[in-house]
Amino acid sequence: MPDLFSVRELIDLAIREEQTGATFYRALAQSTESEDLKEFALQVARMEDEHAAKFRDLLGRLGDYEPAGESYSGEHESYMSYLVAGRIFPTGDDGVEMARRQASDREAVETAMEMERSTLLFYHEMIRFVPEKDRPLLEEVIAEERQHVTDFARYKEEHF
Repeated sequence: MPDLFSVRELIDLAIREEQTGATFYRALAQSTESEDLKEFALQVARMEDEHAAKFRDLLGRLGDYEPAGESYSGEHESYMSYLVAGRIFPTGDDGVEMARRQASDREAVETAMEMERSTLLFYHEMIRFVPEKDRPLLEEVIAEERQHVTDFARYKEEHF
């Protein structure tokens, strides 16, 4: 399979997902009455901010890279459009509204867990599209996302 994406493009997507995730978690903290969940959501939002900063640092370690040839004309552009449109965390006001629409704290945690699992799956699937030499960088992104899933699973176990 050709290297359709540069790791730079995927890390750019990761940064945007971390930013929209932080917005979602801050909105969740504002919408819950549970002090425990409020504190946890704010902690995760701060982690998202830290991850975005870490991913920006990763970008600084990358050299220039152009993806290999496309299977058909426009393939790269089509994939990138799909990826940007198919965000995991909703953007802007949609993310805030989604956080507010959660019927219960348990539902909010389960929604967050599902979005984090989807993010993790996305990066696992995308790793095959980047050059082998850059895969360790994307594996760092995957490790950060895996931690989110673990944190939410632990929170759910302890509180519900």
